[in-house]
Amino acid sequence: MTDAPDDKPKDVIASIAAQIAKISTGDRAALRRLYLTQSHQADGVVIGLLYRAGVTMPLSAETIAPWRLLAHVAALLSGTGGGHAHAPARRVGSALQAIGFSENRLLRLTAARGAALHGQIVRAARMLAQRGEASINLWTLFHLAGRDPVRAEEARIRIAQDYYAAAARSEGNSQ
Repeated sequence: MTDAPDDKPKDVIASIAAQIAKISTGDRAALRRLYLTQSHQADGVVIGLLYRAGVTMPLSAETIAPWRLLAHVAALLSGTGGGHAHAPARRVGSALQAIGFSENRLLRLTAARGAALHGQIVRAARMLAQRGEASINLWTLFHLAGRDPVRAEEARIRIAQDYYAAAARSEGNSQ
């Protein structure tokens, strides 16, 4: 990562989400189709986003996977209008509960690993986008899909905790 001119660390995910909102509709569409087509032709777009965001680590098939997933999710949430998909204050679990994401789906999301996890993240992102929840904290999903098992587990716990807290608040308001 690089530092911004004011010496504050640059939020690379916010940068990527902002870039996705501004890229051509064709590139954004390619990112949205990335997992549907199982094609990696949009990797050039992803790599360009990463370098402009300040991610300069050596990329390999293994290290690019969570970034590819993040770009895909951000493009799904951004939609055709190019909205900004990253909102640090909007917790993933709360957003999922707000759209009626079932507890069964939540359990599948938090229990999945590997390719199955990527599929569950994409499914959740599609549901969020379809229901108008276009901005969430993308760091949570990045850590969930990333290679650091401690951060992944923390993300799982955070998603579940926020989901159940939102459900409890919702039940309390309906009584």
